[in-house]
Amino acid sequence: MMEIKSEPGNRCKFGVCSESMLEQKIEGIWTREGVRAGKTLTIIGGTHGNERTGTEVVLKLKAMIESGALTIERGTLNLILGNPRAIEINERGSQPFHDLNRSYSTDLLSREPDGTYEDSRAREIAPFLAKSDVVVDIHSTNKPSEPFLSCLHSSHHEEVNRWFLCDKILADPNFIMGGSSVTTDEYTEAHGGIGISYETGQASDTSRADDVIENILDLLSDLELIVHTSTMPTCLREMYELVEPIILTKDGFQFAQGFGDHSWEPFFPGQVIGYLGESSLIACYNGMLVFPKITKHWEEGKAVGYLAKRVSI
Repeated sequence: MMEIKSEPGNRCKFGVCSESMLEQKIEGIWTREGVRAGKTLTIIGGTHGNERTGTEVVLKLKAMIESGALTIERGTLNLILGNPRAIEINERGSQPFHDLNRSYSTDLLSREPDGTYEDSRAREIAPFLAKSDVVVDIHSTNKPSEPFLSCLHSSHHEEVNRWFLCDKILADPNFIMGGSSVTTDEYTEAHGGIGISYETGQASDTSRADDVIENILDLLSDLELIVHTSTMPTCLREMYELVEPIILTKDGFQFAQGFGDHSWEPFFPGQVIGYLGESSLIACYNGMLVFPKITKHWEEGKAVGYLAKRVSI
């Protein structure tokens, strides 16, 4: 079992003392505490406003608690809508190229604010991440993709991610994606918790929301926050790690035919993945193209996709 970080007898830590209500003191953040001390689980949806499944999952879980269909027996459950402004306009961020999930630097609460909404929102959410035993940030991709998990590879992470239905796990131990620790899961890890991101499929497709809720109920049961009959998914997991980004330069970039249409496109040594200006990007190992971005999210100096390699654990 994972170590319990929550303090015994601290049921009203976020002002929740009623057994039949969710407490909201910050916009889009609700907390429900059980009658006994236990672990703290935080579920986030809508970190990127156009990724609708996470938003739907958070709102459905909130409704289940408010209706009495879901009872938190012990510990604490936090439900968070990550970026309300981006959710309202159905965009990745509140403004073009603003990204809440690149805002959680380890010095977030000690450095000067940068004046963006994403920075101020990260400052509201960060204390909840730091106090959580487990954080699940629900995402989806802007191009078609099978569901997968993004988290570190360890036995502790496997205790959490085993409840989520997918065949692939992608790790970024060298901070290829953000350059440093900047995401919700990385911030959680830096404060002693377990953080995972669950990529549920394409951003516009919410058909898996009920399946994700069932996965979360199983996790809640495993963490002993609720009483629930759990069914563990049967998955043969493949483990991958990010190796390098494909950076957009002033010379431009174009994916080669057969690449850039969806995540988890395989490539092989000698294969042309794309063109950086007049130069070819040629693979020198077996791997997968992941997170290819739609062109409206392309920004000079930033990644338009990432290359990953399969690893043995």
